[in-house]
Amino acid sequence: MDPDQPKRDDRTDPPEGGNPDARRRAEGLTARQVSESRKSDSGKPERPTLTEKQRIEARRARQARRRHKPVEGNPLSKGMRATGIEIRRTASFLGGAVLSALAALGPAFSAAGMGLVWLIERAGAGLKALGRQVGRASAAVGRAVVALDRVITPGRALVLIAAVAAVLLGVAQFKGLGQIEIGQSGYSGFQDLAKAPAIDHTTPADVHTDVFVPIAVVAFAAALVILLGSVAPSAKRFSSLRRLASMLLVAIGLLTLAVALLVDLPDATDTAEASLAYSGVEAVLLSGFWLELAAGAALAASGFALLYEPSTGRIGQRHPESRREGRPRRAEGGSGSGTRAASGSGPAAGPATGSRA
Repeated sequence: MDPDQPKRDDRTDPPEGGNPDARRRAEGLTARQVSESRKSDSGKPERPTLTEKQRIEARRARQARRRHKPVEGNPLSKGMRATGIEIRRTASFLGGAVLSALAALGPAFSAAGMGLVWLIERAGAGLKALGRQVGRASAAVGRAVVALDRVITPGRALVLIAAVAAVLLGVAQFKGLGQIEIGQSGYSGFQDLAKAPAIDHTTPADVHTDVFVPIAVVAFAAALVILLGSVAPSAKRFSSLRRLASMLLVAIGLLTLAVALLVDLPDATDTAEASLAYSGVEAVLLSGFWLELAAGAALAASGFALLYEPSTGRIGQRHPESRREGRPRRAEGGSGSGTRAASGSGPAAGPATGSRA
C-alpha cells in the first residue's frame, strides 16, 4: 500500500491544488477537538492523536535528519571518518552480541553464584562449629590439667619415676645384653635388608637375673612406701619409713649402675675368643643393657631427690613451732607497751599541787 495514497478518512480533504495553510489549520483544529474530547477524569489532556499522513511525514523527517552529510575534506580525513563510523558500527554490533550472550548465560551465572554463596555459608557454619568444639576441648584439657596439678605433686612424680625404673629393671633381666656379629663391615649400607650373622648372645640370665629380679621388687615396694608416706591418711604410719625407703632406692640404683658398667659391659663386649676364629668381629650392645643402665640411673636420681625432700609430717611440725615462738614475742611486746603506758601515765595522772597551805 502506497503511504502517499490517501485513505478513506482523507477522501474528504481538499485536493492537492488547494491552499495548504487552510488544510493545516483544519487538521490542527480537528486534532485539538479530538484531544479536548478525550480529556481524562483528572483534567489532564492526553497527547494528540496523529493521523497516518502525519506519522509518515514525521518518519521521513527523522530519517532525513539521520542521514549523514557528505564528508568534506581531503582523502585522509574522509578515510579516518569512514573508519571511525565502521568501528562504531562494529563495536555496537559486538557489544550487542556480548550483551545477548550474557543475558542468555544469566541463569547459569545466577545458579553458580547461589551455589557459591551457599558453599561460603556452609564453610562459615563449619568453621564456627569447629571453633566451638576446639574451645570446649581446650576448656576440658585445662580442667584436666588443673585437676592433675592438684593430684600430681613433685614428690609423687618422683615416686612414679622410681616405680617405673623398678619395673624396667625387672624387665631388663629378660632382655639380651649384647651379641657378637661377624663380617659387620661387609654389611655396611645394607642393614635394612640383611644383618650380619651373630655367633654369641649375652643375656643377664647367665650372670645376675636371679639376683636383680628380687631387687627390682624391693625397689618397687620402697617406692610404694614413700607414696603411702606422702598421702594424708597413711602419712603418720609410713612417714618414719620414707627416709629409709629413699636410701634403699639410692643403694639399689648405685648397685645397678655398678653391675651394668663393671660386669655386664665387659662381658657383652668381649670379643677375644670370637676374633681368634672369625674375622670382622664386632660386639653390639642390645636393649637389655640400656634398660638396665637407665633404670639404675633413674633409681639413684629419684632416691636422692626423695631423700632430701621434706615430708609432710616435718613440714607440719615446723609451723606450730614457729607459731609458738611468735606468740611469746607478741606477748612480750604487748606487756612492754603496757608497762610503758602504765609508767608513762603514772606521773601524768597525779595532780600538780603547787598551792601553799
